[in-house]
Amino acid sequence: MTEMKFCFSRDEAAQRFVALPDCEAWGALQPGMGKFAAESPLARVHRRSGSSDHEPTFTLTSTAEPSRILCIVTPQADAPHSQTVYAVRDESGRPIGRITHGRSPLGIRQAWHIEDVSKQRQAVAYKGNIRGWIAYWAFSPLWVFLALVHLLNGDLHPSGSLWSKPHRARWRMRAGGGPRGVALDFQNGRYRADSGVLDVNLAYAQAVLYGE
Repeated sequence: MTEMKFCFSRDEAAQRFVALPDCEAWGALQPGMGKFAAESPLARVHRRSGSSDHEPTFTLTSTAEPSRILCIVTPQADAPHSQTVYAVRDESGRPIGRITHGRSPLGIRQAWHIEDVSKQRQAVAYKGNIRGWIAYWAFSPLWVFLALVHLLNGDLHPSGSLWSKPHRARWRMRAGGGPRGVALDFQNGRYRADSGVLDVNLAYAQAVLYGE
């Protein structure tokens, strides 16, 4: 396993770079699991001006000099109504893969599906694990009480973590009709990727999309 650890940030430090023409500085990916370090990002994220927050168009560039385009991510207009499909291409327009955002087979959870063109591989993840969802719904009756406590303490804007749904996701490789191995793992805002089985730029693109 060729493991990589990285995280995606959209804080102020991660947006301090000159964006590509017709784009805005949107964030950056950095190695490791810690706080964003502006001097050592893996890639910069440039969002196309005017593109939708819900279905963004963006470009990832390297931080080496001279900078080069790692991949370009664009939503496909002909995607099924129940899905959002993103085409991932290199600088020359050659397809790297596709990322599809839809629902699980039972329609209960969000699903993210990565297709790697060059390696002829696929990986799929569902948002939140079963244990996390059980805990989420089990404690949901306490939300009103917790919200009241925040209001009584003068906090009119309680933390988003108070209401956040489970976000844990594992992109498992699919082979022979079933899941095998983990290509990308997301937990607590951090990613672990196996670059030996999945194109690293696809992993970066998925991190940006899932981070939204």
